[in-house]
Amino acid sequence: MVKFSKTDDYRLVIKRVQPFKSFEVSLVKSIVEEMSTIYSSGISQSYIKDLEAKVTQRAICNAISQTASKTINDILTSVESWGLRTYEGNKTTFGFIVSTKRAKASTNSNLKITHLLKSDFSALLSDGINTCLEVSSNGFLLNYLTVPKQFDQSLLVPYQYIRLASLCTGNRIGICLISNGDILVFKEKTLLFAKRNGNWVCFSHDEIISKLADRSGEYTQEVRKAIYLSALDTSFAKTGGCIVHLNKEDYYNVLKHIDICDCLNEECYTYKLKESISTSFFLDASDEENSESFEDFLKEPNLIKTATIIKIIDGRKFYELDRKLRQELMSIDGATVVDADGNILAVGAIIKIEAGSTGGGRLAAAKTLSKYGMSIKISNDGSMEGFRMDKQKLRVRPLFVLG
Repeated sequence: MVKFSKTDDYRLVIKRVQPFKSFEVSLVKSIVEEMSTIYSSGISQSYIKDLEAKVTQRAICNAISQTASKTINDILTSVESWGLRTYEGNKTTFGFIVSTKRAKASTNSNLKITHLLKSDFSALLSDGINTCLEVSSNGFLLNYLTVPKQFDQSLLVPYQYIRLASLCTGNRIGICLISNGDILVFKEKTLLFAKRNGNWVCFSHDEIISKLADRSGEYTQEVRKAIYLSALDTSFAKTGGCIVHLNKEDYYNVLKHIDICDCLNEECYTYKLKESISTSFFLDASDEENSESFEDFLKEPNLIKTATIIKIIDGRKFYELDRKLRQELMSIDGATVVDADGNILAVGAIIKIEAGSTGGGRLAAAKTLSKYGMSIKISNDGSMEGFRMDKQKLRVRPLFVLG
């Protein structure tokens, strides 16, 4: 709850699904203090809206680094303008590492990063994936860096930018402008903030992973961290996706929503086959003995996708796959279904939605699947929503929302 003034007889309530951590509380306080200064200064209301966006950015910069906040703010402002234009017909990307080093007072003013970013040739100097520019805490170019080729796939960063984020240790801050105009900010090898679709988003990875794996064992936590990381990758790839991690007891229950042609293992295929026989008026139990094997079933012309995915997965569990492959599989139109142990039951499955479902196809699928486990829906614009069934109230409840 927030009061702009001690004498106010009301409070503004700021809330969200996932809890705030101490860093985020400090950030909110910083934003409120900046806004309080603006409102008490008597500035015309016509300017307030423009200033609010700047206030949020300044508060973020102060929260990230006290010593380099001005430099970080200058870089963010400069790359945002680059995100609205092209260079020789191509979208520009940038990568920066803001160092703790301070340039000497006698440093050539032409090396000021704000001056450099006003020049067109700067668009060719770094891409944020393979290369970046090192900048001093007081805003001067220090070095040109090639990012390391080796990287840790477990970092809480979109896959493509793990290598840049791996340089962000100690108080070194990473900033990246990506091709779609989004701006990413890294600290301690973690994606901390992103400006997406004109709005700043704060990423509370640990809190979200903790909620996803609530009261579950260590093994389940490993699976759900892999799912969250892959959802993050899919979000920044902007391909959209939907995934569910099933409760152990709901392995077979979820299959009523999945077509037999989307089943990726023999157990699911056999169950669906028995289900179709038991519900058919014209078939009897003897038809089960005459039915084709799973291996022969996969040879049918309409099962190219299913046969291909089975070959690629090669019996591995979801968390055992390369992180890039997981993102590519999740991006296939339809839902990815993972059982309690991490086995992949379906990829790109068109979910049979229950009557009365509302919202778009992915949202309806995610809410339907949440009745059998933890589900995540990723929109094409990059927003993510997590869901789980509240078994006491018998309704789907949101676990987290990331814009």
